[in-house]
Amino acid sequence: MDKQNLKVLTQAEFDFLETRKWNGVYNQETREKLYVIIEKLNREKRNCARAEKKLYRIFKNANFGILLEKNTETRETITHNGKVQVSGVFQGQIIAQAVLIDKTASVAANIAAEVVMCKGKVFGDIRATHKIKITKDAEIKGDIHSPNFIIEKGAIFDGRCSMPNIKQSRSLRLSGDALRKTG
Repeated sequence: MDKQNLKVLTQAEFDFLETRKWNGVYNQETREKLYVIIEKLNREKRNCARAEKKLYRIFKNANFGILLEKNTETRETITHNGKVQVSGVFQGQIIAQAVLIDKTASVAANIAAEVVMCKGKVFGDIRATHKIKITKDAEIKGDIHSPNFIIEKGAIFDGRCSMPNIKQSRSLRLSGDALRKTG
């Protein structure tokens, strides 16, 4: 990185933040370090150099995703309004905006998100308000509930699938109600 004329951050802090994405997915240690640097810029924003102010504008509303790394075991409930990427072993529950289960992952959990992509193993139910995609090497043992469901040839799926039509028009709902009432 080019050496900057900095007033608040050290060059190492600046370089660390500059090489990250405001919506990236990072492990806990990296996320904590990023939030400390952003808070430092926030506290001293009046004293920031131009380059620091630019970085602060990019990262002030950052929502870093959660990365559970390969070769780790985690047992907890995760509730996050961003992305969650699981590459290791996980037990518990995941509620997030988007969830990615990597090829190396083994997950024993119920998952709820807008979008779920599964490349690894999941033992539990998956609910998505928008879409679920299961790739060719994935293995799912549990029920799926989503309006859009994509499963590639070669994937293993053992469970039930429910695909609600959430974009049903009012006239269709009314005619369905009428049918039920009239027999």
